[in-house]
Amino acid sequence: MSLLPASHPLLKRFDKYATPVLAVLGLGLLLLETRKPLRKRTRPRTERWVRNVVLAAPSMPAMRLTLLPAMVGLGQLMAPYRTPLSRLPEPARLLAEVLLLDYLGYSWHRLLHSPLLWRLHRVHHSDLDMDLTTGWRFHFGEMLASIPYRAGLAALLGVRGSTALGFEVVFEACTAFHHSNWQLPYEVERRLAPLMVTPRAHGIHHSIVDRETQSNFGVVLTLWDRLHRTLRLNVPQQDLTIGVPAFPDPAGQTVARLLTLPLEPLDAWARPDGSVPGHPAYAGPVTALAE
Repeated sequence: MSLLPASHPLLKRFDKYATPVLAVLGLGLLLLETRKPLRKRTRPRTERWVRNVVLAAPSMPAMRLTLLPAMVGLGQLMAPYRTPLSRLPEPARLLAEVLLLDYLGYSWHRLLHSPLLWRLHRVHHSDLDMDLTTGWRFHFGEMLASIPYRAGLAALLGVRGSTALGFEVVFEACTAFHHSNWQLPYEVERRLAPLMVTPRAHGIHHSIVDRETQSNFGVVLTLWDRLHRTLRLNVPQQDLTIGVPAFPDPAGQTVARLLTLPLEPLDAWARPDGSVPGHPAYAGPVTALAE
């Protein structure tokens, strides 16, 4: 039994059905965010899009050839054993698997902000604007590092490979959605935000203000941010500056440097001149969505 069955029938189905669906969704979000942007761009589209697509070139194949096969292979490896989830009847097991996978996404994201893994994750956060292509801008090392947690731990607890792969479609769709710079009508997003992560909510997570970056770690549901008190929605979008304080210069964000960025020392959460980004705390409850 292979632990990385890259040609497994489930993965072939993923390629045949899920990949085109995600591509159409991406194209739709690209058109929507171009037509009705949420935040004003600070950098030329071409400059960022070329850089982000080139960075995605190794990370997306790394996901398809390692992380996704590991979800299937490790799930098969654990199938004969009585795991915590395997004791549940259907459909309770399916619901528990989906909730667990989403919680693993939330907790893995929090781990990415720890010093060791931030070396990889800051490649994603250092983008000076945020749109659909930011959702592709991940260091390939981050994909490889996620295998023991997102695939291994899930399988150990009894998540089936078919469920993990099916949820990955939702995971990727939501990642594209909340990274997009699409301005949904405020009332629509206000009703969505209590349930799922939206573009306004995730924009706050990409702020250069530390307390805002350390919030809104959810991928699909906002439930986990509420439970862990990491939900913050009250920051107006026009007050956001996207990026990482130590990397404000676009000229320094070459593809070559970003690929080797995990090898560089960690910087303090401050601008190159030593100043720390911040602004006054906003009035009202942090869970009330600001425009």
